[in-house]
This record gives sequence, C-alpha cells and structure tokens, in this order.
Amino acid sequence: MLIDIPGFIDEPKQDVPGRIYRGRLALPGVQWTGHGAEAIATVTLTAEQIADAAESRLLWTDQSVQRGVNPAAPAGTPKELPIGDGYPDKRLYIFDEGNADEIAEKLLAGERLFLNPLVWNLRPSHFEAAWLEDESTILLYGGRIYLPDSHHRHQAILKAVRAFRDHPRGYPDFRLDRQFKVELYFLDKQGEGNYFFDKNQRPKPTAKSKAFDLTTQDDLSLLAKRVLDLSPQLDSGVNRVTDRLSKKTRHFLTLSTLRELMKTFAKTTEIDDAEMEGLAIVAAEFFEMLASVRPELRVETDQSARSETIASAAVMMHGYAALMSDYSLDIGRMGRSRASSAWSKRLAVLSPDVVFTYDGWNGDFLSKYNPLWEVEGITKAKGGDIGAVDVINSGGTRTRAGRLLRARLADELGDYSPATK
Repeated sequence: MLIDIPGFIDEPKQDVPGRIYRGRLALPGVQWTGHGAEAIATVTLTAEQIADAAESRLLWTDQSVQRGVNPAAPAGTPKELPIGDGYPDKRLYIFDEGNADEIAEKLLAGERLFLNPLVWNLRPSHFEAAWLEDESTILLYGGRIYLPDSHHRHQAILKAVRAFRDHPRGYPDFRLDRQFKVELYFLDKQGEGNYFFDKNQRPKPTAKSKAFDLTTQDDLSLLAKRVLDLSPQLDSGVNRVTDRLSKKTRHFLTLSTLRELMKTFAKTTEIDDAEMEGLAIVAAEFFEMLASVRPELRVETDQSARSETIASAAVMMHGYAALMSDYSLDIGRMGRSRASSAWSKRLAVLSPDVVFTYDGWNGDFLSKYNPLWEVEGITKAKGGDIGAVDVINSGGTRTRAGRLLRARLADELGDYSPATK
C-alpha cells in the first residue's frame, strides 16, 4: 500500500544493528479509510498510551483553529499549547474545566462513557512517519500531532492517568489499559478550521464567531473576514472568538454579527469569487467613513462612552448595512470618487455634534435616550430603573433602524433618495 501523503517516507528508518527504528510513537492496528487527501487512519489506543504521547509533548492544540484565545488575553499569548502542560489558563483561553473534570471523574470511577472518537491530525509536510504494511503500523519520527477536536477529552484522560499513577489504591476501578478509538486525519491548518466548523457549528450554534472565523466554506464568513482585512479600524474592534461583548475589552462587534450584516448588505448567502473582493472593498470603505464620524466605532473609545448611545448596538449595525447597500448602488451610478465624496457628507449628519430635535427633545440622533427610538420600539425603558433602557435587536427593529437612518439622511440632505427607500 502506497501512502500518498507528504510526510511519509518510502522506507522506515533503521537503528545501528539494522533493525527497524520504531521512532517516537508507534500506532499499531491501523485501519485506513479513503485515499490521498481524504485518507483517515483509525487506531485503538489505551489511556496510558495517550497520556504518554501527551507527556512526551507529541500532542498539541492550536487555539487559532480551536475555541480560541480569550479576547481579554494580552497580545502575544501563545496559540499552540502542548496537552502535557494540563488545563490551559482560563484567563487566557476558552476552556471548560468543569467539562473536563466531569469526564476525568467518570473515568477514574470506571464508569462507561459514550464518547466520540478522539481526533488527531498530522499536517502534511510537517511530520515524518513510515508505514509498515505487514504490521499495519504507523511509526512517527517527527512532528506535532494536533487536536482539531476532543481537547477536553484528552485533558480528562491525562488528568485521570496522572491521578491514578500518583495514588493507584485510591482509584481501584480505573485501568491504564482502558481503550479509546482515535481518528487520525491528514489536514492542513485550514482543514483543521473547517473540521472544527463542521463538528461544532453545523450541529449546534455554539461560539458562532469562532466557527465562522475558521471556516472557508461559508461565503458570508469569507466576505466578513475580507472586510476586516481591508478595514483596520473594524478589525481591531471585532471579537472573533466568542459571541459576547465584554466591558473589559475594546471590542464593539462580534464576527457572527458582522456576518449577518454582510447578508443584509449582499442580499444573498452565495457570493461569486468575482464579486467577493468588490463587495468587501465597498463595505470596508463605508465602515471607515462611518467610523470617522462615530467614535463608538473606533477601538480607542472607552466602553462607558458606548453605553450612552446605540451607535454600536447590534440593531444599529444592521441599520448601517442598509445604508451600505445604498452606498454600493451609488458607486455603480456615480462612480467611486463621486459616491465617496457624497457619502462622506451624508454620514456626517450622524455625528454626535449634529443636534437632532424630536418632540421637544434635543441631542445626538443616536443617543440611547432619543425618544424616537422608544416610539419605534428599538429601545424600551427598564422597569423600576429610572433612566435605564434596553435596546431591542430583532428582525423588525433591524428593518426600522435602516428606515430611520435613511430618513435622517434624507431629511438633512435633499440629494439622498436611495432606490431602495
């Protein structure tokens, strides 16, 4: 059997007496499925073998294609972590210690667990291995084994083995030879991200922002990420890891929300390669113009300042997407230079320095306390909390936000009459 995967050498290495050198790790009893880039090797290993591989620093997790680095972590936080170092620091990484502890406790108690196979990956051209066909064995000589998934299960197995080794009499129902099925893939880093997306996003909506950041198979995600490439201001303010915005970070938008904005802007979920770059350029240009007007859309703005307006609220972001569509139409009608000049003037109307008057109230149009928003159902006073309001983000309020933004520009500027109004 010829293994056509970059990283496998033609013949196994030999030691001084001329015997086969077994390398750093031997995977016996391999069963192959598929060929070439789609090949998968399945093997059965014991808890002890898995723990030894981790402690030998063969098993690694790449957090750039996993659940990720905590948004509040300092710059330069390492992305690749050896499993042998134990649980990652929860201040720096997204990791559910309780989940791993529960699995470890059940293993130590000898309980039956219905776990999915563990997942390993050798990145082609980044490892060295040999295939012994007569033994159905893979010999690994060099490279890291990455975990595209099953990080918690690996950490639980390692913790259980270490606990047993430290105090075997305390865990009479645990066995080092307990068996686990391992699926060994041969994916590049991008493939690991797509694997994570398929396994963690398609079945259930968890951490959408991280899953959308990893995939290369979702057109709207690709468009959103290309917009970030072209808009440094927006890129710095987007949380790509979780779907939450924290007051402790400078983020004002999540990647999952930006993806939804792109759906409003592009008016489709399928985008041709030829259209992708043009749409991204338009969206990035629009946002940079808008950020020059609204400080809430700049990363240097303190979160407390954002709390006084709805300028960075998700519902208003969808409203901006409607304006973005109008800007795109004007580029086609007027040309990029004229459209850019016209829209710089139009968006200036949304500046916090421009006074808006409504029903006796005067102030910033996008102030959270503008009574227009409550009349339109976009904000709602909190019961029993004087002066406090909730911002409502729903399909209806998103549509109304776009309509009210368009009306505001039209009221101030007679030259604005979008075809979609």
